[in-house]
Amino acid sequence: MFIDFNDIMFGLRNGRYVYIGSGSSREVYDLENGYVVKVAKNKAGIEQNRAEYYISANDSSGIFAKVIEASNDYGLLIMRKAKKIKDIRFVWNYFNAGNKHEFYESPHMQRLKNKYKLLLGDFEKASSWGIIKGRPVIIDYGFTRYVEKKYYRRFYEDDL
Repeated sequence: MFIDFNDIMFGLRNGRYVYIGSGSSREVYDLENGYVVKVAKNKAGIEQNRAEYYISANDSSGIFAKVIEASNDYGLLIMRKAKKIKDIRFVWNYFNAGNKHEFYESPHMQRLKNKYKLLLGDFEKASSWGIIKGRPVIIDYGFTRYVEKKYYRRFYEDDL
């Protein structure tokens, strides 16, 4: 699949795409072709895009929404679009966990956490998940230990 990032940037500037949502470092838009674009707002967003690109390219678990491509500077990232999940209990039930503690402590989640240096607390929000082909997938997985330490740790330390 050929991705024309210049055309996507043009479309973003001209309001061609529907805004889905945002976090502290990225905005997400619907490309209306089965994919979304995650646009970095700052360096932390670039690192989150880079992390998602790396994880998607190296993971075979099927739990992460697939990244199709990223721009050379990781300012833009194209990911498969997922349907929204309204209740996080859908995820727990799918993975036969009765609550978030059981889910996070499962061998599968612990393996993924250790392999990719993930912060599992970010996955307790339904907004971090979606549904593709009837199964839950993580759609927001770029907030790794590295990203937290490099770009966010100082905010927490200021509160101490």
